[in-house]
Amino acid sequence: MIKVRYVERPKLTNTEKIFFLDFLRGMKITLKNFFRRTITTKYPFEKLTPPKRFRGVHGHRIKNGKEPPSFKVLEKFMEIKDGESRCVACYMCQQACPVPELFKIEAVQLPNGRKKVIKFDMNLLNCMYCGLCTEACPVDCIIHTDIYEVAGYHRASGVAHLSDLTERAKDFDNRRYHEPDRIWIDDKERSKLWGQIKWS
Repeated sequence: MIKVRYVERPKLTNTEKIFFLDFLRGMKITLKNFFRRTITTKYPFEKLTPPKRFRGVHGHRIKNGKEPPSFKVLEKFMEIKDGESRCVACYMCQQACPVPELFKIEAVQLPNGRKKVIKFDMNLLNCMYCGLCTEACPVDCIIHTDIYEVAGYHRASGVAHLSDLTERAKDFDNRRYHEPDRIWIDDKERSKLWGQIKWS
């Protein structure tokens, strides 16, 4: 049987009752922050650049000489020219996805025995942007970009085709490929928004 122990509420002194000292103690943090500069932005007139690791709309990388070592092994089984999708049709992204129906991937076998990806569509209306597909990809083909404005007037605009995904990845890599993989671009950008962090 659980025993409930009651604790008496501490009694306030006359001074605390007259000057509302308990109330002022509780409002201390509110009053301290009331006069600070706000950190909210005036969207859409002012836009922040998300960190490189931000999980925005997906991109689809092409074969451009910057592939990971695993690509060299799998390339033997694929027909991929420079500038074409580096997808090796392993379906690992679809396997890792909590909603695998959002992927439509098709590959054909050529007369020489190699495979070629002909379709890679993603229905982003079903996507949770969890990033599991990007982590599962063995050739760093599917990535998250920093694009977050994806509103549309029709449901069809939520479906990303191979050409759309490729253009997004090219744009993202042109802008941010060599940027360090960290949350903030630099300390100046971070301190501008959040101020100096004081470690206890």
